[in-house]
Amino acid sequence: MDGSRRLRLLSLSRVLRSRVTRTAYYGLAIAVIAILVATVANAFIQEGGATIGKLWNAQLNNPTLWLLDAMPFVFLLWGQYVGLVVSTEASAMVLDETETLRGDNAALAAEAQRSQRIDSLTGLINRSHFVDSLQAGIESAYLNATRVGVIVLDLDGFSEINEHYGQANGDRVLIAVARRLERVVPESATLSRLNADRFGVAIMALASLCELERVAERIRDAIIPPCPLDGMSLQLAASAGGAYYPDNAIDAYGLIDAASQTMYEVKSRGGDFSMACSTRRVDGVAMHSLSAELRRAIDDDELVLYLQPLVDASTSEVYGAEALVRWQHPRRGLIMPGDFIPRAERSGLINDLTLWVLRRAVKYAGVLRRDGRDLRISINVSARSILRPDFADTLEMLLAVQGLPGAALTLELTEDTLMADQARTLEVMTRLAGGGVQVSIDDFGTGYSQLSYLKRLPVAEIKIDRSFVQDMLESDTDLSIVSATIGLAHALNLRAVGEGVESAGQLDRLQELGCDLTQGFYIGRPMPLEQFQQWLSDWDHKHA
Repeated sequence: MDGSRRLRLLSLSRVLRSRVTRTAYYGLAIAVIAILVATVANAFIQEGGATIGKLWNAQLNNPTLWLLDAMPFVFLLWGQYVGLVVSTEASAMVLDETETLRGDNAALAAEAQRSQRIDSLTGLINRSHFVDSLQAGIESAYLNATRVGVIVLDLDGFSEINEHYGQANGDRVLIAVARRLERVVPESATLSRLNADRFGVAIMALASLCELERVAERIRDAIIPPCPLDGMSLQLAASAGGAYYPDNAIDAYGLIDAASQTMYEVKSRGGDFSMACSTRRVDGVAMHSLSAELRRAIDDDELVLYLQPLVDASTSEVYGAEALVRWQHPRRGLIMPGDFIPRAERSGLINDLTLWVLRRAVKYAGVLRRDGRDLRISINVSARSILRPDFADTLEMLLAVQGLPGAALTLELTEDTLMADQARTLEVMTRLAGGGVQVSIDDFGTGYSQLSYLKRLPVAEIKIDRSFVQDMLESDTDLSIVSATIGLAHALNLRAVGEGVESAGQLDRLQELGCDLTQGFYIGRPMPLEQFQQWLSDWDHKHA
């Protein structure tokens, strides 16, 4: 129960009781005055005066005054009785209200907890809860030497459904797919809507590798029947990829990523429902010890920061660079961020890791500016880090130490990060933007966010996800997405950044579409600071 409200109710009980008691005292005073008046009047009538003796005789000789004398005691007893009754009823009201509010608060808490775990459209668990459940299943499988399987399912051509039939009908299709999946996946499986038109299935304590394939077959059979939509029969198609723990990955993020990459490969081969399992292999025993070593790696400066160039598509001038962290392990060699950042998030080290990256990136920005290079350094920031109360203060302090303006930095946030705590994110972003720091929406188009909210943020650029850029020369759908994203960015007065450029053809097409900035292996791979400085000199000479 709310403490202030309970205090108010208890106060009300005391007030009611005090008012009844005060009323009883008023009655007592009136009765005493009435006795005195009646006694004096009787003394004058019977004795001809009002001396103490005559008053006493009037009391002794008049039985009516005896009854009047009893009135104060009646009023007193009545007042105390009524006060007790009212106080008891008020206390009962407090107890009843307490129980009611406790029940209401428990219901509200349960609903709030449920809303944090459930996708509001389909009623399935959301990605965040799916990852947590999957990780718990993996940890159990590690102890019991069992397997965990994951299937990632993505509807083919879903964007066309939204385009031709409207988003409301697209939502109806997603709900229908969710209901079909619920009917065919095992009761022990965990089913989730990961984002947009993508679903995930996790099977804990997998009996055999064939079990995952059998589940995939049931899913395929459930997807095949036409979906009724406004009197039409809509034929659905999907692609799926699977992955196993510990064969393909050893944590939830890695397992979902392995299944997703395989799903993309299946989708690139075209059409209809298909199922394939990842061929990625990991050394589970070796990788499990990484979490314990990451703390030491941060403290002992085993991490290294690479810079990947960002180039103006129209002028070929270097605009800036994205900072990408790597782990130079003394025994295992160079470890990529996908293998240790998820562990940092789960182990509570992500804030320390982010602080390390911020410090090093700001330092590099200072070095480049002293070399006469007025470049922006882009840094990826997680939701957990940016929502820390001291994040903005820390960033401003680091810039001040290097004597840099906020314009030296761009913070890259995914759509999911932006949606984590909208009010707090808007507050932090607005404050940093006031100091010149810019915000970039990374992997735009892969999340499930509200454009009405995104447009309120002080965003400067949109980064088109590499999966769309890499396939746009072969896929008309991906090309349309890239073109539409660039158009949306320009309509909102934002820069459009095409990442994942790996060929001259992709670069040329992005230039034709009016993309502002480009990034990718074709332009320059991620590299240490010294190598990046040399790359800058070579690039200047080449484009002089």
